Amino acid sequence: MRRIALTALAAATMAFSSVYAATAEAPVAAAAVDPSSPEAPILLTAKALKDNDFKQFFLSLPAADQAQAEKSWKDAQTNPAAKDGKEFDDAMAKLLAPDAVDQLMTQVEPQLKAFDPQQTSQMMMMMSGFLPMLLQNGPDGKPKALTPELKHTITMLQSIITDAAQWIPTANVNDPEKLRSAFGHIVAAAKALDIKDTKALRALPLTEVLGRVGPLVKELKQALAVYDLQADDFLGSITAKSAGEGDTRTLTVGFKAFGRGYETPITVERQGTKWVLSKDNASGFDAFGKMFNQGGGAPAPAAGEDTIR
Repeated sequence: MRRIALTALAAATMAFSSVYAATAEAPVAAAAVDPSSPEAPILLTAKALKDNDFKQFFLSLPAADQAQAEKSWKDAQTNPAAKDGKEFDDAMAKLLAPDAVDQLMTQVEPQLKAFDPQQTSQMMMMMSGFLPMLLQNGPDGKPKALTPELKHTITMLQSIITDAAQWIPTANVNDPEKLRSAFGHIVAAAKALDIKDTKALRALPLTEVLGRVGPLVKELKQALAVYDLQADDFLGSITAKSAGEGDTRTLTVGFKAFGRGYETPITVERQGTKWVLSKDNASGFDAFGKMFNQGGGAPAPAAGEDTIR
């Protein structure tokens, strides 16, 4: 039962992040993004993920953010965490082995045969039903009032989970040939880093690491595409529109999931000549984390009706 539950959560997470409508009113890949605009933190991130260009995205960040990232990387290089390094080395050793795909199939295929898409779908529906209780509990364990914003968060997540639950039985996720193909892309993603262990990784400058992440992410997208999960379609559906004046603005960020349109507010603030996400942001994108760590608000209700496929 524990394995099935974990599989259900993994499948739900994969579906939430990757199954989306292929069109949007203003796909980020179709137009240049002004790096000085309030919408830039959202649209540049989406564009970098869609274009697999993380080095260029890094260079578009405020100088202070670049400096902090460089410092964090140098700290990791000089004071590495032994546990993290061992886990990374073990994973790379498995993924870079000549028979990596066969080994992965040997480990996972027995669980795949036991996987029941209908049962997983039912568990996801149950999870959807538990959301109000999970999101209503405060840090002290006591229930708090369901504000209109929190009610909207619950409705949005329940809609996505319900659609994902309906998708699971139709996706052939227990097809071993699909799994083998997906593992092939995952192995290719590891090879795209062109390093074999933590020592080699930490020897690289941060910009070089970011340059190698692009090909890795491209392969991972292809692994998802084996199951008709189109990450780039989702990224292309992301829109952002600024409202307000001054050095703090509210963005209405739109995206499409399973053919349904959603909107959620994101707060940004000006730093020098560029805009960054506000540290006290409380948006729909934070909702999954807030299910287990209630620390702020939730998104405002979406404007207009959902777009249903």
